[in-house]
Amino acid sequence: SHGFTYSGHPVAAAVACEALRLYRAMDLPAVAQRLGGHLERRLDRLRGHPLVGDIRTLGFLAGIELMADPERRVAFRPERKVGAMVERRTREHGLIVRNLGDVIAICPPYIVSEAEIDQLVEALGRALDDVAGELRASPPAPDFQIVQ
Repeated sequence: SHGFTYSGHPVAAAVACEALRLYRAMDLPAVAQRLGGHLERRLDRLRGHPLVGDIRTLGFLAGIELMADPERRVAFRPERKVGAMVERRTREHGLIVRNLGDVIAICPPYIVSEAEIDQLVEALGRALDDVAGELRASPPAPDFQIVQ
């Protein structure tokens, strides 16, 4: 009974075996380490941006945590959907990222070049600048009112 498209189907298993062969031929761990190091060094330039609270990397993956006040580690209110704003702006700059709330996930393909990583970080920086400008132009209503 090999009629399923998963759970050991011979075609899916053959594709998986070929993918593993290609990963070994590419020396994927070395590629991930080299490109991940480059990505981490490039993203480090975004530290200190007014929206960036933290940048975390592991291998060839990265997460950029967005914060209302990075110095004091104050998060944005969820209803502001700042991560979604940044994600939309990155597309305007030719970059596709994934927003996980107020964390922007960077998950490049293994065939990316160092020059393309540079372009990725530049586009992300422009998107962050765009959103920072939007937020300055339309500050949120306060959570409370001062009554005199």
